[in-house]
Amino acid sequence: MIAASIAVALVHSPVLNQRGETSTTAITPMDVHDFARTAAFYGLDTVYLVHPAEGMHAMVRDLTGYWKEGKGGERNQGRKQVLAAVQVVNRLEDAQQQRDYQLWLTSAQLPSGAEGVLPSQLPKMKGNHLIVLGTGSGLDVEKLPKVNGWLSPIAGVGKVRHLSVRAALAIYLDRLCMS
Repeated sequence: MIAASIAVALVHSPVLNQRGETSTTAITPMDVHDFARTAAFYGLDTVYLVHPAEGMHAMVRDLTGYWKEGKGGERNQGRKQVLAAVQVVNRLEDAQQQRDYQLWLTSAQLPSGAEGVLPSQLPKMKGNHLIVLGTGSGLDVEKLPKVNGWLSPIAGVGKVRHLSVRAALAIYLDRLCMS
């Protein structure tokens, strides 16, 4: 189990599109369920979904509400508990202010000149840590608040450049447990 001082954020804005321009992506029900379940599996108690549009916030409230306050939660207490961890915020700064998080960004490739920190090192560091994953073609780092650093990329040997964000989350959290 991972210390309660670590949370995760899935950023939908600001992210980059395939042309390298600032963009916003949609939150999907799969994001909500998979991030919440994976975080719960590893003992995290907070999952932030970052999106500026109220329509996306309403969709997440409707989806999680069915399980947290509705019939779904009556039938499946486990799902109710898992989805209780989900919080939707407008900006990454809103999540950061809730627990004075240190931000740790993830990427398929480190930016030029950056050094990666092994995920297993986070539980050994003082403070609250927020692991930040991005959708689209990655985080728009220039539009994000000041970060503490980067987690080491997940190296693959196959034909694709990067994993789905849900798979990357699971691998990062599993590597956190290796401390």
